[in-house]
Amino acid sequence: MNTRKIAFIINPVSGTQNKKKIIKKIKQNLSLVNNDEVEIYYTKCAGDAFENAKKYVENNFDIVVAVGGDGTVNEIARALIHTDTALCIIPVGSGNGLARDLHIPLKIYDAMNLLNKGKISSIDVCYFNGQSYLCTAGVGYDASVGKVFAESRKRGFLSYVIAALKVYIRIKPVEYKLTIDGNETVHKAVNITFANAGQFGNNAYISPLSDLRDALVDVVVIRHFPWYRSITIGIRLFRKTLHKSRYVKIYKCKHVILERPETDCAHFDGEPVTAGKRIEITMQPAALKVMVKQ
Repeated sequence: MNTRKIAFIINPVSGTQNKKKIIKKIKQNLSLVNNDEVEIYYTKCAGDAFENAKKYVENNFDIVVAVGGDGTVNEIARALIHTDTALCIIPVGSGNGLARDLHIPLKIYDAMNLLNKGKISSIDVCYFNGQSYLCTAGVGYDASVGKVFAESRKRGFLSYVIAALKVYIRIKPVEYKLTIDGNETVHKAVNITFANAGQFGNNAYISPLSDLRDALVDVVVIRHFPWYRSITIGIRLFRKTLHKSRYVKIYKCKHVILERPETDCAHFDGEPVTAGKRIEITMQPAALKVMVKQ
């Protein structure tokens, strides 16, 4: 086997797990990549992972291993799009949406073993007003929950549920104009998600029929639903049946423009942002190489 150049970029603050234990496990399992040239880098601030991943690409590294949550993975992936450098994920975040969607093991040893026993596959990349994302982006309820969750000091699934309940109490439907592959439609909705992958993370499937390799974006429109239906909607999320709800409409497309009454919060891959009245979603097929199971 030819010697490969592999870089580990570790976010020491993502997720809920003990980082000292994670780093120890990674170093213990570096024997899985012996005969390879290995570098380890610990991120220090936002944007650091992206800048260092770019350097590894410029230095012809074969693989960059993202050790962190969805934010870290997305940041590193941005530097690898349309390059020959592949992304490997060791998921240690609180949601691990992309890793779960790609069936990447959540145990560190098994995830690292993909470097030996995995294969390289190409997945689609979507863009939110020119900003790349891998899993989901959206406006409305999910974006508001993401903002509240980001402002919380606590991570993990329970904290996300608490944020979701806080937002639900005050959420109101908004009239959105969507231009989907050139065709206009208007929806009064509480949430619109632009899905490349099927889930947010923690196996909550907002778009169960999404495929990271189909060259299509799934536009998931959720109309306002009575409060007594909220439990049913929640159950559908985790049973991968949300698309069957009468409150949900899904469009598959390559390009979509959303127009709304005012500037408000939005998100891409769980990262809350403030976006204007007009949002454009585009996609590039097979733009990122990732390591997955054989």
